[in-house]
Amino acid sequence: MAGQARNFAAFFPEARLVLHVSANARFALPELEAALRAARCDNVTINPVRQATRWGGILRAHLANIGWIRRAGDATRICLHASNDMLVRPGVADCLRRPGSFLHTRPIHPGSRWRFAAPALADPQLRTLCRHLGDAPLFGSQVEGASFEPALLFEIAALLERHLDGEAAYPREEVWLATAAHALGPAIAGRPYVLSEVHRFDRAFWRVLGYADPLIGRPGDPLHFPRRLIEYLMIRSGFHRTRRRWVDRIAADDAAWLAPWEWMSDGNNTWRLFDRHGLFGVKRVPRRTGSPLRRYIDALAPSPAPRPRLPPVPHEDV
Repeated sequence: MAGQARNFAAFFPEARLVLHVSANARFALPELEAALRAARCDNVTINPVRQATRWGGILRAHLANIGWIRRAGDATRICLHASNDMLVRPGVADCLRRPGSFLHTRPIHPGSRWRFAAPALADPQLRTLCRHLGDAPLFGSQVEGASFEPALLFEIAALLERHLDGEAAYPREEVWLATAAHALGPAIAGRPYVLSEVHRFDRAFWRVLGYADPLIGRPGDPLHFPRRLIEYLMIRSGFHRTRRRWVDRIAADDAAWLAPWEWMSDGNNTWRLFDRHGLFGVKRVPRRTGSPLRRYIDALAPSPAPRPRLPPVPHEDV
């Protein structure tokens, strides 16, 4: 966490981090506070509200942070991030001077190859939310690097709080926030500024399925064992992992090299993954502090701040 805070301090110094700590985290808050203090991370506020987090149940953590920011009352822009993305190029603040939301405009229709389309379409709570929004169509968006104007996000959060219950078999944060923003806000102004390896994996996986489906049958069935086996083997190969060449190209704002990946097809619709000159970060970066990729990105930081080793924090000060 201290490493993430230093990354933002270097590449996005205008930002204030509101850190949600899971209720089932495997460390105590005093440990985190001591690590942040030792690294002189003065750009972080720890949200005292803690939600239990698990796959398919992260949306409440985002809503908790949005609630804290609303109570603080001094945000000019709200951006969403995860603990495994990192910025690699300065200039996010200038990019965000444009008004409006930065989200994917990913339509969700029956027959989409996106693995979360079917469970989102079958989610009864989401159907209720859409009816409340005037039969709003479903949209998906990556959360990392998404950005909202505060007033709109506060309205969305209040609405979602009234409809959200239990858990789901898909990451609701990737659908509920975008669907509500498309329905309630003005036209989307830009795309998320973090490039995720998930989209590069999907692009290759779906291309393979285009050849395999006629042979293995049951096209579009995400639970079909042969299809799951192909997906598992491709994941294990690691071909899609974020590597230094991607970091270097984004850090250099090499729009021409990145252009072939600018648009995505889900099989029945096409949407823009990122804006030209609008990428500033990458996902997924290993969370290990000694990760070669994490250390490589740290070395790219402009004017890296010194990281002195401070004495241990006395217990009574924690």
